[in-house]
Amino acid sequence: MAFDHEALRAALAPENLPACAALMPFEVIAADAAEGSVRIEFAPQPAFGNHFGDIQGGFIVAMLDLPLTLAAFLKTGEFLPTVEIKTSFLAPARIGRCIAEGGVLRAGRTLVFTEAKLWSGDGTLAAHATATATRTGSLAMPTPHDS
Repeated sequence: MAFDHEALRAALAPENLPACAALMPFEVIAADAAEGSVRIEFAPQPAFGNHFGDIQGGFIVAMLDLPLTLAAFLKTGEFLPTVEIKTSFLAPARIGRCIAEGGVLRAGRTLVFTEAKLWSGDGTLAAHATATATRTGSLAMPTPHDS
């Protein structure tokens, strides 16, 4: 079951976001519930820098987890816990505005398979991730129609 953009807006309301979301200011710039895909723009975060002036790898994984999670939410209407994530670092991600895209590869009854990519502000593909989320223990969000 695909959920609409109102459900996504409600899920991203400040009162519904976990505390960690404040560390990564972002804006959803495109979303397709039927496909389970999302495009996000991250604001620059100088605090994420490593010794080389690039975004440290752990923060890249956290950034990729957001489009992975939102893509699954769009497709299923539930926030799902990630049980596995694999990230490949393809190029340095420069500190600056970054773009990420996430999508659902397959949504089954118990597992949802997703992938995401992160581009540096200069357009360089910096990282790619695949993840598996489980519907066991998911957190369903009420839709505007449930009120």
